[in-house]
Amino acid sequence: MKTRFIFLLLTFLLPSICWSQGNLESFIQDVQKITWKTPKDSLQKIISSMNNHPSNDYYYWYWNAYAHYMDYFNYKISIPAEEKKAQLCLEEASKYLSKIPKSNSETLALQSLIDGLKLNFTNVFLLPIKAGKVGKLAERAIELNPKNPRAYYALAIYDFYTPKMYGGRKIVELNLSKAISLPLSSPENAKEPQWGITESYLFLIRYLKEENQKAKALHYLQEAKTKFPNNTLFLQYKL
Repeated sequence: MKTRFIFLLLTFLLPSICWSQGNLESFIQDVQKITWKTPKDSLQKIISSMNNHPSNDYYYWYWNAYAHYMDYFNYKISIPAEEKKAQLCLEEASKYLSKIPKSNSETLALQSLIDGLKLNFTNVFLLPIKAGKVGKLAERAIELNPKNPRAYYALAIYDFYTPKMYGGRKIVELNLSKAISLPLSSPENAKEPQWGITESYLFLIRYLKEENQKAKALHYLQEAKTKFPNNTLFLQYKL
């Protein structure tokens, strides 16, 4: 009787479990394609779909955090008047990351980027302390996985936005060059992050342009076009 009951229970539960897992994989495929150019409506649809199918899964928490992090740019760049909503996106992103029991290189790199954006809303007197923590998160991400391009990208972004008068913009090129030098490989687990390389190219080109190193910037732009021939961000980029 007990065996029959367990069998019946599994009969009802398994389709639900598989359905949820299938949805999660589908959501992740959509989130993996998000860029700064993703329309707000499309991004909101992905976030809503994920929230309508909650899961106590590492990848669910990570990718939900990433989607909210990217949603910040919709409000901050496209709709500057809605600054409060931009700030809320970052709070939501942090909330989802905090649900992951044990931090790793990927979560720390993303948290560094999120906390870096939060500095825009930080009291000026607390800015030096909180800014230092942003850099430490990225450094720790590199320590945990020296082959993680997103960790180097996070540290480069922290340095990029730190004013020169406070010691910033010294290791931007070094870390972005490291990020793009890491091999592009298809991970065995399709749920693992693959973003960060194109972003590293874009910031490296921008940094070199701002530093009046146009020849170098052009070199990396051509390299990016070769590596990502279908990426419109590079095809439309003007130096």
